[in-house]
Amino acid sequence: MTQPPEDHLKTLWQGQETEIPTMTAMALRALARNYGDDIRGRIWIGLSIAALEVVAFGVFAWRAPNDVARAGYLVILAGVAWMTWRIVGKRPGRLPPAAASATALIDFHRAELERQRTGFGWMTATAAPIFVGVLVATVGLRQARPDMSLANLAPLAVLVIAWWIAAFVIQRRQSKRLAERIAEMDELRRG
Repeated sequence: MTQPPEDHLKTLWQGQETEIPTMTAMALRALARNYGDDIRGRIWIGLSIAALEVVAFGVFAWRAPNDVARAGYLVILAGVAWMTWRIVGKRPGRLPPAAASATALIDFHRAELERQRTGFGWMTATAAPIFVGVLVATVGLRQARPDMSLANLAPLAVLVIAWWIAAFVIQRRQSKRLAERIAEMDELRRG
């Protein structure tokens, strides 16, 4: 018994090898450039936030009610400088020359993606000085107002816990996204 013509076409279609799309050097350059621009934009946002934090905590340190609180605010300022240095260290490199091959662009973009990888430990080490400063400043403020209820510290504790949870979730999501992009570059390299 013979198959109807539709089944022949369906069998032929299902038996074809799948195409592996390839990107041109120009498309790869645009991809790498856009990714670098995105990272630079995020770094500029981080620097702007750091500048606002320096102003705010500088004022807090100037007006601190005692030396312990002032020390806490100064530790926070040092932590902001440390965080800024670590984040700026992740800035993307220069694109390869215009005559670079597609393979060179794939290798460059893959290396840039690898440089952006961070773990929860990296984030913890980056933010730890700020949290130490917050703890010291809180002790200083508690010394300045010994009659203050510990319930007044609950919002601070909630914010710190929320930050850690959000940082963990965001880091996991970004790590997964970076792994997918790196796998795409590996697939393009093999293809």
